Amino acid sequence: KDISMIALMFFVTRSFFNSYNFNNFYSFIIMYLFILIVIYFIKKIKTNLLNHNFFRYIFILISLLTFALTIIHAGNFINTNYFRYNNFIIITLTLLITSYFLSKNNIKTIASISEIYLAIFILVSIIIYINLLPNINVNNYFNYFRFKFQFINYTPLLLIVVLFYLKENNITIGYTLGSISILIDNIILVGSLGKLIFSYKYPGVSILQLLNLFNFINHVDKFFSFIYLFEYTITLSLLFFMIKSLLTKKD
Repeated sequence: KDISMIALMFFVTRSFFNSYNFNNFYSFIIMYLFILIVIYFIKKIKTNLLNHNFFRYIFILISLLTFALTIIHAGNFINTNYFRYNNFIIITLTLLITSYFLSKNNIKTIASISEIYLAIFILVSIIIYINLLPNINVNNYFNYFRFKFQFINYTPLLLIVVLFYLKENNITIGYTLGSISILIDNIILVGSLGKLIFSYKYPGVSILQLLNLFNFINHVDKFFSFIYLFEYTITLSLLFFMIKSLLTKKD
């Protein structure tokens, strides 16, 4: 298996799912299964629909919308966690320039960067999970595992755009691993925060502000937020590459 492509899909999946907090277990499962079914049908399509002009132009428009929404989410995340005042224009320009330069390489190069970060992510995540376990209150899971109808945000569905473009690669494995990672995050956060999870815009980063690793490592939230930032950046780079390659594709 191509580990680098799995790593790329892992982080891209996380970036789309992180844009919406799943505060109910079943809403997450429904979203995960729906996209998984879509992947199955995408894999079954034998012809490359992107070779047809009409479909390609529609796909480009949807990709542009996805790129715009992703850069908005990334900008809001950076503003909230790194700046005291609104610097959205500067942040947007920085993200555009960064994604442009990263997208100048091929997908394999972008994926190789993800592979390096994946090892760091796994190590840091395990350490953080172990340190957060004492904060978990089992009673906090009462509402999380109670089945109820809940509106599901549309944003993670935009992941289908990337999945369709990368359908010839190991998207299923990367998507599943990324989803499992998000689910573990949610379970840890709900157990630790309970109803307080609704009080934070980015609960995953907020709870790490209270964490002190090994009694001397502070500001874990700042370090881990760089991984969130990487997820957004690598996703924007991939989307930029997709749009550029489709626009320059000869009819």
